Amino acid sequence: MTCVEEALKKQVRAVDLAVAAGRKRQSPRTGFIHLFLNDETASDTIPIYENFCFALALFRLKTGDAVLEGKSLIERLLAFQAPCGNFPIYLHDFPKCWDPLNPLKIAPVFLLLIRHFDAVLGVELKDKIESSLNHLLGLAQKRRLEKSYAPLWENRFLACMGMSLVDIDSSLFSAIDWSEWVTTLTIAERSEKLSIPYNPTLESFIGMPPLQEKGEPRPSPIEWILAESSQKFSSQRLLRDHPDQIYCAMLYPVLFAPSSTEPDSFYCGADGTFRLLWKGSSLHSLAAQASQIKFTGNQAELFFDLSEEMAVCRDDLFEASLYCDFSSETQVFVDHRKATLFQLGSLITIQTPGFSLGIRFELIQGEGDFCGHLYRGNRPSQPVCKGPRLYEAYDWKIGLRTLRRKAPCQIRVTLVRNREKDD
Repeated sequence: MTCVEEALKKQVRAVDLAVAAGRKRQSPRTGFIHLFLNDETASDTIPIYENFCFALALFRLKTGDAVLEGKSLIERLLAFQAPCGNFPIYLHDFPKCWDPLNPLKIAPVFLLLIRHFDAVLGVELKDKIESSLNHLLGLAQKRRLEKSYAPLWENRFLACMGMSLVDIDSSLFSAIDWSEWVTTLTIAERSEKLSIPYNPTLESFIGMPPLQEKGEPRPSPIEWILAESSQKFSSQRLLRDHPDQIYCAMLYPVLFAPSSTEPDSFYCGADGTFRLLWKGSSLHSLAAQASQIKFTGNQAELFFDLSEEMAVCRDDLFEASLYCDFSSETQVFVDHRKATLFQLGSLITIQTPGFSLGIRFELIQGEGDFCGHLYRGNRPSQPVCKGPRLYEAYDWKIGLRTLRRKAPCQIRVTLVRNREKDD
């Protein structure tokens, strides 16, 4: 990478990516973003919230042409506010509105426009925005009286109403939750240093695991804004086009304390979710769902409790499995040789340049016969295998198949990571 490329990447802002993502999906005929949230290959639907985000991103460019385009887009979108005060998810749904949280998603767009672009909105458009905002917040208040919001959205309502926020536990926030929380703090004009589970070396959120998108974790808006905040935008995973970049229009750089700066990172979720991330030509990951997880330095132990009697099923009784992304630089060995089968006690090694991981399956409680398999598959959190990608496989599945056993049994999987020194 040249010095010029490095300098350009340092200049990348999340809002620039939001505009670029919007432009790619903008119809030259309608001027709207066309996007179907459940299938990016579909281009005949017009999502309302995403178009409001795109309009805000255009304002944030602060150029004459972009602001004029943003104003025109806002004017046209306001026409689709239903009599109830809400907006539809997609333009073609009008006047039906299915998302009760839409008022609390769209209201911040209006508040940011009024706060930062009051001088360029013009009296007429500003009045329309304020009127629409009042209807949105009135609807949100009515819904709040009928059914309490979850704490995350209760704080969003309080921020939009200019009221003090209430305490909230962020320890179980997903990446999406953090994006919404940062937006709430922005609306509330609260500037504080946040403890977000993010590793700037990996340029990745290391909290509750996101979906896997093909060979890498699905990027999230909070990752783009944290990469900008730490002035490090070198990951191709974050730089390549993605529809979720549109949501970066709502986010501004934040102060945060990184959870780790290591080139690899273990993660253990409260629900037994395990994830190891490490950097290579892509962001590599190893994932599993275990009964118990223990960490000791560079070692992790995963315990799989097989407490019920075995029952033959279509999954061929894979009761202890790990998933590692498949890539051109990933090599997997069994006892230092290429193989597709292994036994209890065998050493499975995953290698990428600069990193290796040793894995060993052991039966530490109970009786049973097991056979280990190594083959291509997909982790449960892989959503892209549909349509033309239905039969694609983006992972190595390292699984222990039960041949016969007596309950209860317990399998221990020991993982030892090793960072190899560069030559």
